[in-house]
Amino acid sequence: MKLRSSLRAHCVAAVALIVFSIASAQAAEPEYAVQIDAPKDLRTLLENNLRVVRVVRKGTTERRFRRLTDRAEIEIRELLATEGYFSPTVKLDMEKGERRWIARYTVQPGMPSLVKTVEIRFRGQIIEDRWDNAKRRTELRTAWPLQVGKRFRQADWNAGKDGLVRALLDERYPLARVAESEARVDPDARSVALSVVVDSGPAVTLGTLRISGLERYPESLVRDLNRIAPGTPYSQKKLSDFQRDLLESSYFTSAFVTADVDAARPDDAPIDVTVVEAPRRRIKLGVGYSTDVGFKAETVYTQREFFTLPWQWTSGLRFAQREQGAFSEVLTPRNAEGHRYGVGLLFLRTDIQNETTRSVTALIRRLTPGREQESEIGLAPIQENKNIGDVTTENLLSVPVYVSWTRRKVDDLLSPRKGWLLNLQAAAALDGALSDESFFNARGKLAAFLPVGKRDTLIGRLELGRTWASDPQKVPSTYLFRTGGASTVRGYSYESLGVKVGDATTGGRVLGVASAEYVHMLTDEYGIAAFIDAGDAASTLHDYDVKLGYGIGFRWRSPIGPLAIDAAYGEAVDDYRVHLQVGYTF
Repeated sequence: MKLRSSLRAHCVAAVALIVFSIASAQAAEPEYAVQIDAPKDLRTLLENNLRVVRVVRKGTTERRFRRLTDRAEIEIRELLATEGYFSPTVKLDMEKGERRWIARYTVQPGMPSLVKTVEIRFRGQIIEDRWDNAKRRTELRTAWPLQVGKRFRQADWNAGKDGLVRALLDERYPLARVAESEARVDPDARSVALSVVVDSGPAVTLGTLRISGLERYPESLVRDLNRIAPGTPYSQKKLSDFQRDLLESSYFTSAFVTADVDAARPDDAPIDVTVVEAPRRRIKLGVGYSTDVGFKAETVYTQREFFTLPWQWTSGLRFAQREQGAFSEVLTPRNAEGHRYGVGLLFLRTDIQNETTRSVTALIRRLTPGREQESEIGLAPIQENKNIGDVTTENLLSVPVYVSWTRRKVDDLLSPRKGWLLNLQAAAALDGALSDESFFNARGKLAAFLPVGKRDTLIGRLELGRTWASDPQKVPSTYLFRTGGASTVRGYSYESLGVKVGDATTGGRVLGVASAEYVHMLTDEYGIAAFIDAGDAASTLHDYDVKLGYGIGFRWRSPIGPLAIDAAYGEAVDDYRVHLQVGYTF
């Protein structure tokens, strides 16, 4: 028993001694630091990339610190060489204190090496004098970033080679590669001679479609979206556009479009399309609020099959404080010409500015969708009951033909900072052709975005409209004009600017709205804005009287689009109003 107790005591003492030794060693270990004396841009480069700096920040041992400081001089020279400094002077001073060791590097980079000569040569079909080859060779040489006399940088050298190949890969030459490259450095002369040989490979033309992943829907859905005819020169943009069209068709949850490129058969590269089909049925529910129409809730049901046909049937209900509606429409898939055809019904009730309307509209239309340009033409028979305060009630019938054309040229559809949007609309009906009144309606909207600095944006809007009709009370309210509200003239209640009839505001035959807004982003997500709006809607040009609204607002670039909260002063009503809006309305 005594032997066991003695043995246990010795073991405990040994463990305690080991722990004490380790603790003492750790306590005795000094702190380690690295200081670099170099020009600011190069100091940042070295501090971000030297291994000894990274290790010291996490904590290290004396042995490792010594080894890495000895190695650091080589790393410094290698890093400076990437910036064109091939003959630097590097001096290490080691300060060893009891509690702190400091490795000080004094770096004198010397003069940078400049590009002395540049030789860019081509191989493959790009050298043939046909198509636009000569122009492309010239453009590639002109765009080369390391021209003679510029400082050599490894990043520019790599980017230049990548750019030469990428420009060929995207159009006609998907097998292009850098066959040879050399940067000959003369440290004494501080010069670099560059040489690159690019092999374009053969010119590739696209071939037929090979489709996989279809079970529910016919192949015609994919084939009709394909605008790439066999024999078209290879284009990555056209393949990407095709893939985007498939995704935007709503029939597929994912789509991948690639070309099977083979140097052995460059004249017929098959286009491989792999899709994952969307469910046949979908229902969406949504709630929201805006200062224009108040609280709102809506539900939309979509079915991508209509009596065994792959037509899209969409129906929905919408309830808001000032608007309520229901709709149902059947749309065909896009055909080979890019068109979709639709037939539908829309029931709508509105109660705005003491004007109450109840309408039933039939839609027979042809749509031509697109990312940058879209159009729509159709027939929209409408029966409308219109109550304007206590003054008059109209029950009218009209069968107008309408057309709409939209052009977009913006950097971002959800939150644009650069570019413009244009929409033009026209509609007409004839008295006697199932219409109570002849009219012609024209409307145009333009929005322009000008980036200022890194984050700010100047936004301009212009909207003009005119309806020619003898008796506007017999024209459907859709084809008359009112304005005012969060997306038009701020400082005034929703659609309060128009023709006054008793205590109601109804639509006029003339519209003109202009706006200027400056958005200053405090961060990438949040910002403030200042704006001035001007506009009016009236019965005639003689009655038109510009109303001003101006104020400031808060902006948030949310995932679903920009959110705007504006405090505006309406000069004509001498009152302030707060407006809230999500998304850019155009």
